[in-house]
Amino acid sequence: MAPSLTRRLAAALLVWFTVIPGTAAAAPAGGDTGTASDGPVPAAADVPAALEEAAHPLRTVEPTGGAVEDLRPFGRAVGDAVIVGIGEAAHGSHDFVAFRHRALRYLVEEKGFRSFVLEADWSAGARIDHYLLTGRGDPARIMSEEFQNAFLLLHSQEYLDMFRWMRAYNVTHPNDPVRFAGNDNAYAGPELYDRVMDHVRRAHPDLLPAVTELYQGLRPTVPVGEWIRTAMTAPLDERRGRATRTGRALKLLTAREPAGTDDGDAHALALQHARAVDQVARLYAFDFTDPEAVPRAMTYRDTVMAENTLWWHRRTGHRLVLGGHNSHLYTSSSTPNLPVVEGSVLRRRLGDGYLAVGLSFGRGAVHATEQGLQNPSDDDVRRFEVDSPAPGSVEHTLDRVSHPNWYADLRTTPPGARTWLATAHPKREIGTDYPPLGDQVALLNSVDLVVHLHEIHPSRRLAREPRTPGETTDPLPALEMSAHPLRTVEPTGSMKDLRPLGAALGTARLVGIGQAVHGAHDFLTLQHRLFRYLVEEKGFRSFVLEAPYSAGLRLDEHVLTGRGDPARIMAEEFQNAYLFMRTREILDLIRWMRAYNVRHPGDPLRFSGNDSSYAGPDLYDRVVDHVRQAHPGLLASVTELYRGLRPTLPAGEHMVTAFEEPLAVRREKAERTGRVLELLRAPDLDEHSVAMASHVRAVQNAEIVHQVARQNAFDYDDPAGEREALAYRDTVMTENTLWWLRQTGTRAVLAAHNGHVYLEGYDPDYPVIQGSLLRRALGDAYRAVGLSFDHGSFNATDNGVANPRDEDVKLFHTGPPPPGSLEHTLTRVTHANWYTDLRTAPPAARTWLNTPHPKREIGTHWPRPPDQVNLLNSADLLIHIHTIHPSRLPPKDQ
Repeated sequence: MAPSLTRRLAAALLVWFTVIPGTAAAAPAGGDTGTASDGPVPAAADVPAALEEAAHPLRTVEPTGGAVEDLRPFGRAVGDAVIVGIGEAAHGSHDFVAFRHRALRYLVEEKGFRSFVLEADWSAGARIDHYLLTGRGDPARIMSEEFQNAFLLLHSQEYLDMFRWMRAYNVTHPNDPVRFAGNDNAYAGPELYDRVMDHVRRAHPDLLPAVTELYQGLRPTVPVGEWIRTAMTAPLDERRGRATRTGRALKLLTAREPAGTDDGDAHALALQHARAVDQVARLYAFDFTDPEAVPRAMTYRDTVMAENTLWWHRRTGHRLVLGGHNSHLYTSSSTPNLPVVEGSVLRRRLGDGYLAVGLSFGRGAVHATEQGLQNPSDDDVRRFEVDSPAPGSVEHTLDRVSHPNWYADLRTTPPGARTWLATAHPKREIGTDYPPLGDQVALLNSVDLVVHLHEIHPSRRLAREPRTPGETTDPLPALEMSAHPLRTVEPTGSMKDLRPLGAALGTARLVGIGQAVHGAHDFLTLQHRLFRYLVEEKGFRSFVLEAPYSAGLRLDEHVLTGRGDPARIMAEEFQNAYLFMRTREILDLIRWMRAYNVRHPGDPLRFSGNDSSYAGPDLYDRVVDHVRQAHPGLLASVTELYRGLRPTLPAGEHMVTAFEEPLAVRREKAERTGRVLELLRAPDLDEHSVAMASHVRAVQNAEIVHQVARQNAFDYDDPAGEREALAYRDTVMTENTLWWLRQTGTRAVLAAHNGHVYLEGYDPDYPVIQGSLLRRALGDAYRAVGLSFDHGSFNATDNGVANPRDEDVKLFHTGPPPPGSLEHTLTRVTHANWYTDLRTAPPAARTWLNTPHPKREIGTHWPRPPDQVNLLNSADLLIHIHTIHPSRLPPKDQ
């Protein structure tokens, strides 16, 4: 059955290039919890008065002209620090960036600071630094090209003004310039690869062939935002392969001394560029579908940012201002999702040589995106009003100091404030999205200085530079370029047209081949054709169908031995919602598999079902027969527990009857089947009395019986219970498929509806889908092939038919898809039937494919509205059929 409900499995990824909101209290590097160690927390009324003593009024946040007397206490607090991290409580705020600019000017002009390092990509920093030193390049265009995706809030007038001031300073101080670097590792631009290659060409020409080969295909050729989206959706083994290659290139360069016309400084810089390339590749090599990997990835990211900042400090010898979000610059973490922060690494390495300045605010407005939005674009950014802080929050207390804007050195605050400052309180930490979830911050353990602004304003966004002539957003030319024509959907004749598909599947062990309609001849025959090809040319040996496991056992026995009539088995097993599998197309597939086995008796094909809606009498008989032979002492117990459960009605009637029983009865049956499973799994059984393989099969058969009983034991009248049941069904289909792979050791095709094969769902009420679980379990050893069509005819039932019978099946027709749908674009490719590898589709196509569009996903019922499907996130390959035809149903009396 196709899911009647399915949407996206919750993404494991956070908007991970930005601050991660959290809930845990900030803890100092020494491990303190952030709460006061002695005495009561001061009354709220006492703290503002104590802070008032320490507060220095801030004349303005604006960096233009005027006196700097108000910053002199700030300068004294900086002391001998070599890195001053100046944070922000919201990325999209004018005031925080303007204040940082003003502080940078002051520290450059009066304290000898000479570098500004920003939470931006290393490659962006290299381009902007080149502009600052030489005047070559347009900073507005560089920012437009580099500050995209989660970095798009850096694309502001405030940062452009800062860069232009830095360039103007360098014009008047050509022998003592200010410098700029990015320290982040989300993207390595093409210039970075070019700089490494140019260095190799000049200094180490003997390495040129090896480095060229290692970097082959890695240099970005698409805009930053598109590249990041593409990198995140690439298969894990592909991402890890890239990291292996960039690591090898870095190792080759690290082993060399400066040579040729390059001095040691040029060699060190080239090494750092190669290191930045590798840092990016290594970041994407984490498995973000694993919840435990996300904190490790974030730890790696912040550690890299710290290391790159330290490298820049060592190389230039500069005292520098470090810009980033508070949550990265704090000396201890404010969220468990970010267990190690950049500021803590810098404090550990530099001690008091690193000074952390945290920012906060009372109220105002910011630019941000909706909460949780991944891969944001300019159109996603809007203005958000932020109300005055709630009582009990950090900001509520800070805002009660009489100065509208002020700062204080927390290391020297009066005792009446220090106890409160050492206690964790809620604090707003706004990254690129809004609203924040609310961090808990103990200021005294997180920063050295705090700057509080009463009211903030949104950043001044810049317009994007126009696209380069010739660029296009139309995906059709790119799809045309990547499409491979499909000679036929029928499983006969030459298979040469499928060889690019075989190459795309690579070494996959399991290939899920979907269908956009259950009752269509063309999808069923195409699954047959692809299976034949994979058997004959790629060594596949199993076919797993979205069908009852008990049906699979009976058909597998026929395929192996020739015993039994497959048409009769299908008639007896494929009923109710499975009747759309009782077709001539499936029968032809099974007969071909049997014929293959007759010719290859020593290397047979196998057949399995993986679903949990029906357990036939044969399954009960196999369990009981095993108990009788191997564990006769359990026979009486198992017989009693199974009493009345073995089906005596036809499959369709049994499914209806079982489902309509009272919930308490269904749950009692599940308890009994579970008890049988426990008995068979008992560790003290003499499993050596029979072959171990026989025992393992019997336990699996008992597992299936229990799965079916448990599937019926959910409360389907409760929407939450129905969602749990749907999640359970796809979970057990996954487990049964994986069990089959382990037991047979074969490579297999999994045939099911798109909604079970896809890597992510399209219905929020279908929270877990088989394809996503298979990818999690197998990684890239599982490949998903999605199907689509333009128009045609198919078999289905009317909406609302819960337990379909043969007489409910009707012939339906659907015309060409409407504009805006996925199929409307796919069908404009000139080939009637075609396929493409979505992972290697050209950039223009990948951008379009990475956006949800309406798509028809038809199960057993029609009509139904289209679903919103992101193809790039859902499948590895796509096959599009122009015209579909109804499946061939057997005679009614068969």
